[in-house]
This record gives sequence, C-alpha cells and structure tokens, in this order.
Amino acid sequence: MANIEKISGQDVPSGGITANAVSDSGVQVYGTGGLWTNPAVTAVFNVGTADTTHTFTKIVGSYAYIQFHALKSDGTLWYWSQNNTYMSSSYFTADGTWRQYGTATDWEDICGGQFSFGAIKNGNIWFLGSGSYRQRGDGSTGGVSNWTQVNSAGNWVQIYHGYRNAWAINDSGEAYSTGYGYNYMTGQGTTSTIATFTREKNSLTNIVEVKGGYRCTFLRNSSGDVYFTGANNNSKAGPNISTTSDVNGPNLSVNSSVHYVCAALGGHNDHGGCHIDSDGYLRFNGEASSYMRPDNSTTDAKGSSSGLRLTSLGTGWTYYDAMDFAGSSGNLLGIAIKSGALYMGGQDSQQLKPTFDSTSNQLWIEVRSGVTTAFQRLNVLIAG
Repeated sequence: MANIEKISGQDVPSGGITANAVSDSGVQVYGTGGLWTNPAVTAVFNVGTADTTHTFTKIVGSYAYIQFHALKSDGTLWYWSQNNTYMSSSYFTADGTWRQYGTATDWEDICGGQFSFGAIKNGNIWFLGSGSYRQRGDGSTGGVSNWTQVNSAGNWVQIYHGYRNAWAINDSGEAYSTGYGYNYMTGQGTTSTIATFTREKNSLTNIVEVKGGYRCTFLRNSSGDVYFTGANNNSKAGPNISTTSDVNGPNLSVNSSVHYVCAALGGHNDHGGCHIDSDGYLRFNGEASSYMRPDNSTTDAKGSSSGLRLTSLGTGWTYYDAMDFAGSSGNLLGIAIKSGALYMGGQDSQQLKPTFDSTSNQLWIEVRSGVTTAFQRLNVLIAG
C-alpha cells in the first residue's frame, strides 16, 4: 500500500482521560471536540464504544446534525441520534443508542443529506427533515419530523440526497430529480428549481446508481458508463469531458468502451474524488492538492486526464466518499474501503487524526478493519 500509514487497532491517546479503543469489528462512531459518543471524554478526541450487537448493510447520516440511520438485511430501519432536530421525540429517542424505527421489514434503501434523510420503502419514497430545497419531491417545502411518504409510485429502487437536490431511480432504470438547479445539477436543462420528481432531460436508460458532488451529479448505467451534469470546476467530470464550464447534462463523462468500466460511483467534493472500476482500482478525478487522492500524491488528474487509475494502491476497493456541501472552502474529508479495511484522508482529516493516535496531517491512513459500510462528515466518522 503506497504511502499509507497502517494504525488499525491502536488505542486513542489518553490525555489524562482514556477514550474507547478503536475496534476491529462492530459499529463505532468517531469524532473530535469532546463528543457525545463518550460523555466522560472531554479531550479533543473521542471514539464511541463498539456495538457488536448490530450488523448493518448501509449506514447514512445527516451532514448537519448528529444523527444516523441504517438498514439491516432483514429490511428493518434503525437510527442513532443525539438531538431531536427534525426527529421528533414522539418518534425518536435521542440518547446515542441504536434503536429500531417501527416494525416494518420492507425498507429497501436510505440516504442522508445536509438537513434531510430519504428512503425507499416498498417501492415508495419517504422523507425526513427540512424540505426547504424541494428535496421532498412532492411540491412542498415543509419540514417533517417523522418519516413521511412523499411519492407512492411503487416502483422506486434507489434514493439519493445531494447538494440541495434529490434523485431517485425506478425499476426501469430511469433517473428522476427534484430541488434546486444550480449549475444544471438536476439534469433538467435549467438552473431553476423544480418541485417534484421529474425525469432528467436526456431520458437515459439502465441507470443503476447516482452520487453527488458539490453542485453536480454523477449517474452510472449497467454497462459501466458514467454521465455527469452540473458544476465542473477542477475538471472532475471525467475523461470524456474536457471543458471546465458547467455541464448542461447529463452527458457521457466515462465511456466504458474507451476509458474504463465503472463499477461504483464515489461522492466528490468541489475539488475532486474517486470512482471505482470493474477491476477494483480507484479512479481519481480533479485537483489533488487537497489530498483527495488516497495515494497521497498531489498531482492533478483533470479533464481528459481524469479517471486516473491509482495503480500503486492495488485492487479490492469497494467504496469511496468525499462528498461535501460547502464548496471550495468546504470540509475536505475522504473515506474509502478496501477489502474490509477503512481508510481516511484529506485536507481536513487532520482534525480527526488525534482520535486515531496519528500525526495531524492530510495523509491517508488505515483506520480499522472489519468494515462493510461507512459514512463521513467533518469531524465525524462512523463505520460498521
């Protein structure tokens, strides 16, 4: 593993008060600033107690509040919260404990946004949180503090909340969006706001995945092609798009017959990020001085040079996320999973490094093993 420091399993520094150790298994929350996960710890680092009683297939979180939701393989929905903002105490207990929401076993997908959560339940779209940016997709801007069904088409299979917009994919492989249209990020051919889920303007087919970046969106089809729409500063769209201008798409950005076959999309920030190819390599796009490249190189890969394969890191990568909601001065933290090991790095990762007894720098490090799903936002990381 080129230039990555392995520290998995080490204890965090005591500073006179001992925090919980980093675990090699179980669901665990990490953060800085004398955090909620372990109230006895008042230093600038913290690791929550590992919870080995739960195994989740997907964990998501709010980018604004200390709240997480998770799915289990049996279709049940779970949550973990430390405050009741948009999560009413009538329905949620904010005590930092994993609790099941209701008794239903037909929850199929979940996502976390800036001030909201989305879900697919029995083919229908559900919403929780602030509706200010029309992410509900039912025409309302009202916030809801309990899970609320907002679309009953019955054929939805995937949901994603991006920067002030939301996307959904149906079982026919069609992609729909709603919300603010900055820089053409909703793929509707306009920068205006739309209030209900509407199919993107190019009527793409066989779409299987959607991920976001700051004011932009990536879509992947079943053949491994990638499409892009929105802000393309730092030329991170992909090797098929050379312009630095906004892209009024979704336009083809990775041609699977020419560039590489994309197997998984990665969340990008304003500077860049990585997708994953069908061989399990990371493919980097954008500006590298913010350390969004897990090989710790500061060499850019922009425009036709984007989609750069990070060969030195080898194969086995299954997940990458560096999504951020704050633009060029945003929170530059990235995480990635390789063969069950969780890695973290980026310009703002140094604020979390004391948690893992690591030098406070921008370099990527291995955090722990035994990970299948993870979520990040500035100063908060959860893995399970």
